[in-house]
Amino acid sequence: MVADMRRSNDSAAWLAAIVESSDDAIIGKTLEGIVTSWNRAAERIFGYTAAEMVGGPITRIIPEDRRPEEAEVLERLRASEVIERFETIRLTKDGERIDISLTASPIKDAEGRIIGASTIARDISERRRSAAAVRGSEAQTQAIFEAASEAIVIVDRTGTIESVNRKAEDMFGYARAELPGQPLEILLPERVRARHVGHRVAYFEEPRARSMGQGLDLVARRHDGTEFPVEISLSYFETAHGVRAVAFVTDITQRQAMERATRQAERLSALGRLAAGIAHEVNNPIGIISSRIEIMLLGAEAQPLPGKVGDDLKVLHRHAQRVARIAHGLLTFARESSGEWGRVDLNQVVEDTLLLLEKELARADIAVRRSLLPRLPPIHGQVDALQQVVMNLVTNARDALGRGGEISLETTVVPGRDAAVRLVVSDTGPGIPPDVLPRIFDPFYTTKPEGTGLGLSISYGIVHDHKGTIEIDSPPGRGAVFTLTFPVSAEERPV
Repeated sequence: MVADMRRSNDSAAWLAAIVESSDDAIIGKTLEGIVTSWNRAAERIFGYTAAEMVGGPITRIIPEDRRPEEAEVLERLRASEVIERFETIRLTKDGERIDISLTASPIKDAEGRIIGASTIARDISERRRSAAAVRGSEAQTQAIFEAASEAIVIVDRTGTIESVNRKAEDMFGYARAELPGQPLEILLPERVRARHVGHRVAYFEEPRARSMGQGLDLVARRHDGTEFPVEISLSYFETAHGVRAVAFVTDITQRQAMERATRQAERLSALGRLAAGIAHEVNNPIGIISSRIEIMLLGAEAQPLPGKVGDDLKVLHRHAQRVARIAHGLLTFARESSGEWGRVDLNQVVEDTLLLLEKELARADIAVRRSLLPRLPPIHGQVDALQQVVMNLVTNARDALGRGGEISLETTVVPGRDAAVRLVVSDTGPGIPPDVLPRIFDPFYTTKPEGTGLGLSISYGIVHDHKGTIEIDSPPGRGAVFTLTFPVSAEERPV
């Protein structure tokens, strides 16, 4: 029970760190509109401290004329609806009205009951000022145009790019002179260009300020062909030569990664509590079953059993032991190891793990290649837990290879970040199918006939307990590459 509580507390601490690092205001509230959490970005945007807001009504930052909106939002959240990019007005502590874009989601407990709401709020006052300035003074427009934190692309009715700002150069990888005169669709993946032409023509028939593709997964394309997720807001202005459309483009790669990590942590936390209860319930009866079977098998040595009863008992015992291993895995998944924390040499963890597996790998004709950076800075962690992660990754690679092939393990210092180290585990196997990749860290998901689906989930939890990250890259037919990044132990970081 204590270990379970510790695990839950650590998950909460990790989630809190994600929330506090966000540039957007992240606010928790009850279904009655009482604030339950208020991050640093919320303090910066609205001027109220967490101490001033938590426990009080959210209406403190809502203008009187906008309060009916809040009642409607809460009602939609009670119905399990997710509200995306809802643009409205909010008040700062100083009484200033600011433009805000809200995304609100219901918060559910482990049983699926809606117990509150989470709101991500972004100050879009700068975007609104930019759009207004485009319709105003040329000098002011140019200054805001270049200083905007979003990429801005201006096109005419034919879809030809007339102008882009500095942020658009950085985001799309084109030099400023390359884009004017090009069709807007050059910034989109080829598969959607023809369809986008129809959307563009329809927009110029009835131009208005709005978000584009709300609820859709919008993707843009860089000069080098790589794609990235975006949010787009549209506006327009009149010129002597006709209507011009203005697209404000935001790269949301980092936000999506944070949202995925948050959802994964919430799922692991809820499943961890459930797994602990199931494991405790299973352990006692399966222990009794195994013990009784063992007693019967011992008795069979003195007095043989009829027919194939003995063989059947051995089969039952083998599967009872498998259930016991699954229960043990559930407990490992549900709670943190009791091992001591301290300075850990990641190179030594790799060497010790390979020592345990080298004979098994050699029997399968699998070559192991090490590339371990000498004098790698130590990290703060648990040796046993980190060894479990490495063992999970190496055994998964072994299973993927079958017979023959190569597994590589490499440690490095993260380029440009003296306070982080990296471990890369890769193999020359067939890789992971694209439809499997999104679920690779989900608990109980496995493609192995005898697998429990807990190995990578446990590894994910251990890595994040160590304030690290784990990423996977697996181009079809080119093996799998797992990249683990950990912060260097505090006493080893440069001052």
